[in-house]
Amino acid sequence: MRITRLVLVALLFMLPFSAFAAEDSKSIRKISVSGKAETTLEAQIATIQLTVKHVDQDMSQSHAALLQTLSKLKEELKSIGLSDKDIKKSLVLQGADYSWKNNSRVLKGYYSECHVELDVNDISKMADLYRVLSNFKVITIMFTNFERTDEFEVRKVELEKALLAARKKAEFMAQALGAKLGRVYLIQEVGPESWIEPKMYTNVMEKTQISNNDTGGYGTIKISARVIVEFELE
Repeated sequence: MRITRLVLVALLFMLPFSAFAAEDSKSIRKISVSGKAETTLEAQIATIQLTVKHVDQDMSQSHAALLQTLSKLKEELKSIGLSDKDIKKSLVLQGADYSWKNNSRVLKGYYSECHVELDVNDISKMADLYRVLSNFKVITIMFTNFERTDEFEVRKVELEKALLAARKKAEFMAQALGAKLGRVYLIQEVGPESWIEPKMYTNVMEKTQISNNDTGGYGTIKISARVIVEFELE
């Protein structure tokens, strides 16, 4: 019984303080603003995904043709500077290949297929790479992903710009209302959590702009940062 009374007395002492703190928090005037910054830079590296597919009346023949193409492709890619670790191949996929004729499915033959991923660590090699791939009629380029090696550092710079932009906006708004900024209460980044997720864009160039010595213009990346900052108003 005595312990229970002590607990009740302690709660009674704590209640006014907690109520005062809650009331004090409600009385604080705040301002919440957003800030944004972005930059667009030329790509430095690229990842290309290909599909190599052979179809033949006999599956063993399509498989043999696929292996021959992969071997020749690897040889030509290495001749322009790609290494073994830059060329990744999937397992070989095989199956029946069909077409449609008179609303009916017709067996064309049997396919052997392989997916290939190429890491291009020097964007200046893209022209040579495209020339190599154009020699293979059985290759389909699925997509090209442009990136930068310094994207994390660039995004940090843009994040700082976004924070400064938010503060500048808040100062203007507070001044217009005859107030001043106080402490920072909240900083929130808006957008994907992954900082290395690229946003790709491709440049459209006229034929007269393209030459054998042209190493740029294959792709650009827009790196942006957006934040929400909450300040106290004095």
